Amino acid sequence: MTIRKQPSDFHVEELLSPETRSSIADRAGGNHVHAIYTLEKLSLTTPAAINEFCRAVKARPDHASYAGLKDKHAETIQHVTVKLRNPADAPKSAEGKQWRATLIGFLDHPIVAADIIGNRFAIVIRDLKRPESEEMDRRAKLLSSHPTSDISQSRLGDPNPTSLLLTNYFGAQRFGSARHGAGWIAKSLITGDFETALKLAIGTPARKDTGKTRDFTRILATHWGNWKAMKDLPRLPEARAIDVLSRGGDFKSAFESLPYFLQSLSVEAYQSHLWNRCACELVRALSASSHPTSDIPHPTSFSTPDEYGEMVFVPASSVHAPWRNLNLPLLAKNSDLLDPWKETYERVLASENITVADLRVKGLKRPFFGEADRRLFIEARNWSLSPPEPDELSKGGLRKRTATFDLPRGSYATVVLRALGQ
Repeated sequence: MTIRKQPSDFHVEELLSPETRSSIADRAGGNHVHAIYTLEKLSLTTPAAINEFCRAVKARPDHASYAGLKDKHAETIQHVTVKLRNPADAPKSAEGKQWRATLIGFLDHPIVAADIIGNRFAIVIRDLKRPESEEMDRRAKLLSSHPTSDISQSRLGDPNPTSLLLTNYFGAQRFGSARHGAGWIAKSLITGDFETALKLAIGTPARKDTGKTRDFTRILATHWGNWKAMKDLPRLPEARAIDVLSRGGDFKSAFESLPYFLQSLSVEAYQSHLWNRCACELVRALSASSHPTSDIPHPTSFSTPDEYGEMVFVPASSVHAPWRNLNLPLLAKNSDLLDPWKETYERVLASENITVADLRVKGLKRPFFGEADRRLFIEARNWSLSPPEPDELSKGGLRKRTATFDLPRGSYATVVLRALGQ
């Protein structure tokens, strides 16, 4: 089972909230001075596409806003706003080699994450053998749930959309700073080991590193500690940390000099790891409590391994209120551990040899562990899975299928595929 064999196999489209869509004006005027465009791109990062777009419409990059990053190795549609010197002259469209932008109107504010209600996916799953395809159908049937409300408009011509009920795990994209099993940066920050935290952040090569980042991490890994000899490092913002060390600064100051988004990502990744582990154990326990006897003829749970930890899922029929609406917190140092997840979180924290009070970075005001709630279960709405058909990119009679679905903002399409056995 393979995804993203080619970028166009993974299609994702942002969905504007109904409130935002209704607030778009046809013409610039009054406070509606932020031109809003749909930005379609292929095999291009969001920042790179935004820079090219701004050059095309003669705008400063810092006058453009977008609600989130979209994957480079995909075919994506997102929204971008830009404030031009004369909004009435906003071009109807603009395009480059790997992107195209189309004006849809004007907003009275730069676009933000709250303007996006979710994302719509169409993912081609390739290299499927018959047992894998049948297992996808089996799991999809178990996860099938009646939708409670539409994330956006239902698909045209589909009056009875299907939903899958899923554990709302964080996907692998959230854990990029974990450096492929080398360790959690935030775990070192908690103990005050800033050297290890810094080395994990910028001096530990990762398999998916490319270009300057690949060269940068390998040079640091090879010459770690010989700061003054590192004069030919690739020009990256992370190199400021080495400048600090070469001038005699300590590791805490060096870590503090890293771009803040890298610092915060390291904390968010560890919080998400703790959340995933608690969610996994809760769902496993929920399955056992739903079917306490051993002679149940149907499966009570199923799991899929993942490089950042096992993901356990349960049939939708096992999840009843109030579990369907349960929020599970990303922990901070002042978080209260409450039922029904209190004991589970205590076990997860104990396995990490920490307590809630340890969730802070010693000696630094930021990055910090901020508490936030995340729904334990979510629905993949407007779900469909095409019949198996020959895979033109594979040999040996392998098949392909296309999965289409909508997810709320902050949920991961890769988790849907994990639930189906990928």
